[in-house]
Amino acid sequence: MDPNQVAGTLAEPGGFAALMTGMFKSGKAKKAHAIYSGAQRKGVHRTAELRYATHEGLGYAIMAFSTDGALDHDVRDRLARQAERFPLGTIRYESWSYSTLEPWGWHPRSYDPSDHTIDSIADPYDGVIVYTAVVGTKGADRPLAIHANKDGKDYIYPVPGKALRG
Repeated sequence: MDPNQVAGTLAEPGGFAALMTGMFKSGKAKKAHAIYSGAQRKGVHRTAELRYATHEGLGYAIMAFSTDGALDHDVRDRLARQAERFPLGTIRYESWSYSTLEPWGWHPRSYDPSDHTIDSIADPYDGVIVYTAVVGTKGADRPLAIHANKDGKDYIYPVPGKALRG
């Protein structure tokens, strides 16, 4: 599905509900809609997989997107090379299971955003966001990311491919 088509569905909470998977999504679509609709900057962006790994039945992905259009191929390649340097333990520690539009860089075991070494590889590139996610064992399958910047804080939701395929 085209990012612009997905963005068009987000004018209502039902647009978020259709994209959220899992059994613990009660009320999260309304909360995500409230953040998204009040955001000063928002959009739906194509993601690039920088690295994918599995461990004990779980998949972990390092992904990136640009808030300013398509992610530049050279930037993507540089980020992918950097992503390969991280040990699996770091990737697992910094990964998050996104279930709604959530603050980027927040982690339940670390309230200090500066502890997120993987996310920080995007720092030299304006408008680029790198994040880690717990995903399936068959691949990252998060082709799009919803992004909102509200009151100076970034929020993201990596959209599962199965939600786009219906």
